[in-house]
Amino acid sequence: MRYRFTARPETQAQRPSAPALVLAGRPSPSRAVGCGACRLARECLPTALKGTGNEMLERLALQTPLLEKGATLHQCDSPFENLYVVQVGALKGVTQDHGGSEHIARFYLPGEIVGLNAIGRGRFSLNIVALETSALCRIPYGTLEQHAGTNPTLLHWLLRRISAEILDEQETRMAFASGNAAQVLARTLIDLGQRFARAGLSSTRLRLPMTRCELGSHLGLTPETMSRLFRRFARQRLVAAVRREIELLDMDGLRRLATHRVTRAHARHPGSMPPSLQDPGTTYAASRA
Repeated sequence: MRYRFTARPETQAQRPSAPALVLAGRPSPSRAVGCGACRLARECLPTALKGTGNEMLERLALQTPLLEKGATLHQCDSPFENLYVVQVGALKGVTQDHGGSEHIARFYLPGEIVGLNAIGRGRFSLNIVALETSALCRIPYGTLEQHAGTNPTLLHWLLRRISAEILDEQETRMAFASGNAAQVLARTLIDLGQRFARAGLSSTRLRLPMTRCELGSHLGLTPETMSRLFRRFARQRLVAAVRREIELLDMDGLRRLATHRVTRAHARHPGSMPPSLQDPGTTYAASRA
């Protein structure tokens, strides 16, 4: 078995802290649940398949034990055999440079699929690590491919998910390349809200599964820059933030900041902020590869 799951005994007296993204009032599960009981089923496999009953869905989406916080689902370059859908919790995709420094390339939230970008190479390109205790369902890719060959609805769904993955990657790269630190953080907070909303959660009241340092690693910003930006956003009443609890107070203000047009002077120095947006000491600390 190429992934490391840690099952939690049902009789265990002390339960680990509940994942950040469990809906309020619902207990933390001890394993992934089947399609019929999954609140994300509508966002996962094609709704049209449900008209034939859950038999095909249950054959495709296999239940798994919990992946505990810090456990590795897959190492970089491990063979690709399965797609994984996040039901509860969150994961991060981590890469290392030649010096051994880690960079978080992406996050996986409920309803999102791990492994789509591994289909072409047949190997995972990132270390996939649980940010918190997470429930995943496993979809054997060979079985999915076999069913997709005879089911146009399933094939269309798979192509759409792959296309969405490519588009998200393009938009992320463009945002990082063209924006300053404040723009990038504003865009990211808006994007996280939209992704949480697709999972049935609030789009403005967020409990982040990642630390601010981890979010900064993803954005290419130092912890100091992240702290300054959050303080500045709070002063401007754009957000209210206490540790990982984030409330987006002014969505219009965040959108204006996220789409702010840079001046010609700023365009010559893309690592700096336009004068109207500057907060002393806030700079883009790291470039994106």
